[in-house]
Amino acid sequence: MRYSMIINLHDCVGCGCCDIACAQENQVPAGVHLGYHQSEMSGTFPKVSYTYRPVMCNHCANAACVKACPTAAMHKDANGLTVVDVAACTQCGRCAKACPYGAITPAPAETAAGQIGAVPQLLQGTSSGADLQKAAKKDYPPHDNALDAYSLPITAVGGPLKCQMCRHLVDNGDVPRCVEACPANARIFGDMDDIYSDVYKLRQEYEASVLLPDEGTLPGVYYIREFKKTW
Repeated sequence: MRYSMIINLHDCVGCGCCDIACAQENQVPAGVHLGYHQSEMSGTFPKVSYTYRPVMCNHCANAACVKACPTAAMHKDANGLTVVDVAACTQCGRCAKACPYGAITPAPAETAAGQIGAVPQLLQGTSSGADLQKAAKKDYPPHDNALDAYSLPITAVGGPLKCQMCRHLVDNGDVPRCVEACPANARIFGDMDDIYSDVYKLRQEYEASVLLPDEGTLPGVYYIREFKKTW
């Protein structure tokens, strides 16, 4: 099994719903991004072109971060995803330095729940973050109680914080939250080794590109139907 993701750039509208859903699902604090949109503008007016693409951990088959990890804390699981064993991690930081995509960052001591609790009452009659937590009876109000059985948060302070393709969902038969959140259905997730899967069929139908192919990491995130807006 080789879980992969295809991002249809022609359908992606750049709304950022995937980024927001990712941050909320994985309870990452403000300022930390497991996924983001990369945009570029080139040319001279009036001939200007604009391109954008979502960026995340590429879950590479030949992952540089896995090779760099001295304890196998960063490893490939049975589904082909690049994941972290928090208990085995020594927080040496080698994985982050090795990743050519900049997809790994040390987890800060500040948490999303802590940031919510620190939000003051902004207007009379509104609630502070602490009031919201008290009323919701949980430190992280956006958190779905159904997720209590999963292993969240996904790392420890100082450990490697990265997209793990929502493995707490995938291992239970669901799809990554960014896939579910996309209003344009521009993200397609599945087993690339399954010839009946949508990702396999799309990979055969369209010419696909990957980020930094010369690095030899064999990314598991593919881009198809690149859209270039030109004015």
